[in-house]
Amino acid sequence: MTSYLELRHNAMVLRDIGGYDLDRGEMNPAIFEEFLGEVVDSDVLPVIWEPFAGHTGRSRAQDFAEEAEVKLISHDLEPSDERVIQADSTKQSPEVSLGGILFHPPYFGSRLLSENEADLSAIKSLEDYSKSLQKTVDFVKVPLVKDGLVCAVGRDYRHNGMRVSLANMYLEMFGKAGMSLFRVWLSEPDVVLIFRKSI
Repeated sequence: MTSYLELRHNAMVLRDIGGYDLDRGEMNPAIFEEFLGEVVDSDVLPVIWEPFAGHTGRSRAQDFAEEAEVKLISHDLEPSDERVIQADSTKQSPEVSLGGILFHPPYFGSRLLSENEADLSAIKSLEDYSKSLQKTVDFVKVPLVKDGLVCAVGRDYRHNGMRVSLANMYLEMFGKAGMSLFRVWLSEPDVVLIFRKSI
């Protein structure tokens, strides 16, 4: 199996669409646009769950999904788009079969993204943050169909002098959930890991 480091070394660099704010927890919309293509080309169920949709305005992911005729089920603690469902994705997931997951949680140590005490950005301990993410990853195991895809967006950085590698965290979490890494993309400063459910 090709290693993460090999895949990262040869990773495709995604174009920067613009119109997003990293400080507000947003990602380059090209990431989801590219992932939609993966889901459609893989001929899996055209239903994607986005557990951490964000609440900074209109959902561009929903716009892309509608254009691609893919159903996107977006959850957020305090949605600002009527197409996003208010839900805590560490406590519940959609009760439907899924062909894909867009996994872009608030990053540990980021600025506080809401006043909701359940917001991942409010967690002070990396251990507690990891445990909360694991709850969401565990929800993925059953509804994601065989050969279903996960697009996990994160980055490697330092917080209060501590090195935080979300990529390594994702590799461990999704690996335990029966996912195999097969592709890596780059969208500075983020790294995108694409997993396939192998069991």
